Amino acid sequence: MFSKLKFLLKYMHRYRWWYTGGIVFLVLTVWVSVTIPGFIQKTIDLITLGRDGNMPEFQKNVLIIMGLALGLILIRTLSRVLIFFPARLIERQLKGEMFKKLSSFGKDYYDENSTGNIISRVNNDINGVRMITGFGFLQIGNILLSLSLTPYKMWQLSPMLTLYCVIPMVFVFVVVRFGMVVMVRNTRLRMNTLQKLSGKIISFLSGNSVIKSYNIYEHAENEVQKENLSYYHANLKIAWVRSFVMPLLANLGQILKIVVLFVGGMYVINGTFTIGELTEYIAYAALLSQPIMGLGWVLTVFQEGFVGISSIQTIMDRKGTDDDKTPLPENEKEELFRNGIEVKNLTYTYHNGDKPALHNISFSIKPGQVVGITGKVGSGKTTLVNCLNGWLRPEKGQVYFGENDAASLKSEDIRDVVKTVSQEVFLFSDTIENNVAFGSENGIETDRFKDVIYKSAFADELQRFPIHEKTMVGEKGIMLSGGQKQRISLARALYTPGELLILDDVFSAVDIDTERFLIKQIFDNQAVKSLVVISNRISVLEKTDFTIVLEDGRMAAIGTHQELLKQSEFYLDVLKLQQENYQKEK
Repeated sequence: MFSKLKFLLKYMHRYRWWYTGGIVFLVLTVWVSVTIPGFIQKTIDLITLGRDGNMPEFQKNVLIIMGLALGLILIRTLSRVLIFFPARLIERQLKGEMFKKLSSFGKDYYDENSTGNIISRVNNDINGVRMITGFGFLQIGNILLSLSLTPYKMWQLSPMLTLYCVIPMVFVFVVVRFGMVVMVRNTRLRMNTLQKLSGKIISFLSGNSVIKSYNIYEHAENEVQKENLSYYHANLKIAWVRSFVMPLLANLGQILKIVVLFVGGMYVINGTFTIGELTEYIAYAALLSQPIMGLGWVLTVFQEGFVGISSIQTIMDRKGTDDDKTPLPENEKEELFRNGIEVKNLTYTYHNGDKPALHNISFSIKPGQVVGITGKVGSGKTTLVNCLNGWLRPEKGQVYFGENDAASLKSEDIRDVVKTVSQEVFLFSDTIENNVAFGSENGIETDRFKDVIYKSAFADELQRFPIHEKTMVGEKGIMLSGGQKQRISLARALYTPGELLILDDVFSAVDIDTERFLIKQIFDNQAVKSLVVISNRISVLEKTDFTIVLEDGRMAAIGTHQELLKQSEFYLDVLKLQQENYQKEK
């Protein structure tokens, strides 16, 4: 509990002046609320005395009540604005910080947590924090102030009648306390089932084409329905508790009114109370019942919010991959690739693997060189380049940028130098031009945009779209073919170039003519300074300074095109096979 309160106070302290203003107006709201019944009592008693001589006082009291009521509207509105607004600011800030934190995690975290689970935490759990820092804080202040000033006013009128009112309140509080324990337990269960349901839905929506291809609609529906029913049952358990607790709180005001009418009515008959004083007391009882009714919602908000904070803290307290590393100064970052990259006996094992994916890999990349990497499927090609671009973090002493050990560098510094076009192309649901310029600090530059579109062999196809670069590509680029997506991704990498560009099998989805054009633009026209190309196409690899052949995570051979024809049986077999296919096509 203390850690959760500390978590809340850390964010609320930043907006303390907003909350201070909100509390001031909240105090004024409660003060005006308990002041009005006193004037109502005087006005009603004046009515009972008759018109003679009392009309001026009566009119004065009515005007005061109207003025206080109008003032109450204003200060109550201000109290809510001053408290709800910082809650929204906290929500915005927390979402930004959580996204930044999630961006700092490595592959191991995303292997263990589904996308739906993460989205549920970002949306639902942070919403719980907003409710606590906004509605919850307001109601807590309202309850504390109301339960101090209102009972004091009631006690002044009749201590005995106030004690009669306390008895049903104590009974309701005891019942609510036990009910909240059950609700907290079931709220945690509901949160977990909601995360599973979100994960299932997002997984099946992303794999919708697979579901259609294999005609497994029923299986997908059953899986979603299973999680949906679990979520339904968790909600139903909470609803059962609420259906008992909430009516008690909601009807507490009615119970208090019955007690006041019965006991207070006897006081009026006995002459202890006037009609005006009874009316005043009933007004106080109504004011007292409102915060007590709000107590039920406050308890719900806090218990759901605290469960959400526990979930958020599992992310915020987790250590990021680069949390202990210091970013390089700008001048050192610019010199990071000056002497190239050196790989020394690189051995890498995935966090969930039982054997190394790479074994004793050693080579170096100098500025201006073009390096090829080839090998069978699963030989470790993508793992190798991901160790170079900072996506995977090998141990110390294995990868160096000049004299800097990659293990001591922040991923952001590495990726400022090394750009990657991966096999798994991702396009955002935006226009073509915004996808190309994504990540550029300067936004869209028309001449530069046209240049990279031409170099990525996409200029002709871009003109075929009705609105050209303004065309929306759809979710994950669904409106485009695989080759089109790869070329837009290539254009993105060329738009914001680094010192080294890695192309991970980007020629696999393009035809021969497009491949030749891309090779000419990238290799011959030097679209980038240095290049690493993962490919099994010999027409690409023969243009490299040297090529690495991987087999089962080991470096089977390294050399130029001519050297590999003599050293590597795999390389020679691939060349023969591709020559045969080329002859057949002719």
